[in-house]
Amino acid sequence: MRKVAEILIVEDFTGRNNPQDPQIHEIISSLKDVDAITVTRIHIPEWSEDSEGLAGVHLVVREVAET
Repeated sequence: MRKVAEILIVEDFTGRNNPQDPQIHEIISSLKDVDAITVTRIHIPEWSEDSEGLAGVHLVVREVAET
């Protein structure tokens, strides 16, 4: 089994909740015993009240079986 970290960065068009690169580097440097890191950045062009709370950095670390 190997550990894989997936970092999802969700940005909105206003820019007020967008994470900055130092925040992202801090998260990456805090990951221990991870074999692979994937960073995906998504920009949401339109924002609604239903989307509140989505902007920011989301982190998933999981164990994956090698085949």
